Amino acid sequence: MTSTSSAGVSSTSATSAANGLELFLGLNGSSVSAGQWITATVVETNTLTTPNNVSAAAEWPVANLAAGPCGHMNEPVGIAVLRGNYDAGNVTSGSALQVYQPGVTMCPMILAAITGYLFQPASDNASVLGSCQSGPCFNETISASVSASGYWTGTGSALTNFPAGVYTVVAGDEWGGVAIVHFTVK
Repeated sequence: MTSTSSAGVSSTSATSAANGLELFLGLNGSSVSAGQWITATVVETNTLTTPNNVSAAAEWPVANLAAGPCGHMNEPVGIAVLRGNYDAGNVTSGSALQVYQPGVTMCPMILAAITGYLFQPASDNASVLGSCQSGPCFNETISASVSASGYWTGTGSALTNFPAGVYTVVAGDEWGGVAIVHFTVK
């Protein structure tokens, strides 16, 4: 795992020798004031210089990782924001905050049977393989972002700004990869 932090930017990455994928997680800041937005981005990249066919695994390292308000959908990656200071040893004990507004959301079609992802060489572009009749179902950049200034506490509730304190942003992939960064609300 590699971590960097500089003038307001924080990132980390974890590479799996087993499947040749690198999970990158970056934040646009490491410290914000209450009411300011924080943006987290996760990207899954093939580290190999050849195409990489990776079978679906559904071995998520943390519950409730999402690529948007509809969950992780067809993405093999997801993000969650937790209140508190967690690391790889205790991140599963945290609870994901509801950073997407609850209510009716128009979700895209979600495939019922994804069997794998064919990553292009040294790229985050992949063909999604599954229940389609012939060839890949579609091609996709394997990434997700979330921007939030707070969280929702229930259906019909108002947005609550992140209170002062430390927050953990965790990203994971369905092969068990995990990347963790922190931000502070002043």
